Amino acid sequence: MVNNIGLTKDAGWQFGIRRTVPENVETLWEAFFSDKGLGCWAKGVDQNFSTFKEYSHIRTKWKHKDFEESAHLQVRFIPSKNKDKTTISVHVDNLKNDGQREVTKKYWTIVMENLCLLTAP
Repeated sequence: MVNNIGLTKDAGWQFGIRRTVPENVETLWEAFFSDKGLGCWAKGVDQNFSTFKEYSHIRTKWKHKDFEESAHLQVRFIPSKNKDKTTISVHVDNLKNDGQREVTKKYWTIVMENLCLLTAP
C-alpha cells in the first residue's frame, strides 16, 4: 500500500504548516495585514474572504500562479496560554495532485519564513 501523504478521502490533496512567533496575537495580526505583510502572503489570494474573524482566522481561495484552479486557504492565529507567543497555522486543501501539493509546500514554507521576519527586531 502506498502512503500518499496529504491525500484526503474527499477534498483532494492538502498541505498544512505552522510556525510559532514570539509576538502576541494582536501584533502579529496587524503585521500580517499591513502592506508589508500582505506583500509576503497575499499573492493569488482572493481577498473577498468567506470568513474573516479578527485576531482569529480567515478562509478564502488561493491560486498559485502555475495552477489553473483555486484551492481553499485557511489561516489561523492561535495565541499561547500566556499570550506572549502566537502560532500561525496555514492549511490549503482541494489541491488536484501531489505535484500541486509539493508546489504549495515550497511556496507556503517560504511565506512562513518571511512572515516570521515581519515582527523580528
